[in-house]
Amino acid sequence: MNPAQIEAHQSAAIEAIKELLDANFIEAEKSADDNGKFTISFRVAFDRSHPQTHLKVTSRISKSVTDEIETNVADPDQMELGLAQEL
Repeated sequence: MNPAQIEAHQSAAIEAIKELLDANFIEAEKSADDNGKFTISFRVAFDRSHPQTHLKVTSRISKSVTDEIETNVADPDQMELGLAQEL
């Protein structure tokens, strides 16, 4: 690819990213966690198997959700001694 082609591909990708960012930013903000953190990621794919390069830009909004359960499971084959165990 020559420099003009590279610049055209990069410009098209940047413009698509900007459009998706503009279109999805408010929804992404709504997904923020309690600390105000949210993520918007972008994936840019170039397919040069066509006469004109096909460009596909995908955005993904994500919120990190953590959930946890901690427990002890008694061995059913062991006799209980009536002593409480601490975690």
